[in-house]
Amino acid sequence: MKLTVNVDRKGEGAFVAFLSGSLDTITYKELEKTIEPFLVPATKVLIFNMEGLTYISSMGISVLIKTKKAIEEQGGSFIMTNLQPQIKVVFEVIKALPNMRVFESIEEADEYLSQIQRKEIERRQGEAL
Repeated sequence: MKLTVNVDRKGEGAFVAFLSGSLDTITYKELEKTIEPFLVPATKVLIFNMEGLTYISSMGISVLIKTKKAIEEQGGSFIMTNLQPQIKVVFEVIKALPNMRVFESIEEADEYLSQIQRKEIERRQGEAL
């Protein structure tokens, strides 16, 4: 099965990658190629909307874990949303989910990001006093 990856800018340094299809031994390179330009310090948040992803293999998981590591090493956040039940169970089986931020929807992820931004604004305002 084919993999489709579309990345949209959500805000300054924030991007959403929409995955659709199968992320497997054949298609994982497509994801690597598409997200590689976003693995830079300017990227503060990279959200993977997995709503359209129907299958994931170990190579797909590997790409996501490497991406998470790369983003977090640069001080950014890696988030996954809308995992289909069959995808979520794979992450649970390999015990990867406790170490990852996973949200049920983009709206839930947006609220989380808004809270982070509000806290940072408050912190900076406190320092200015």
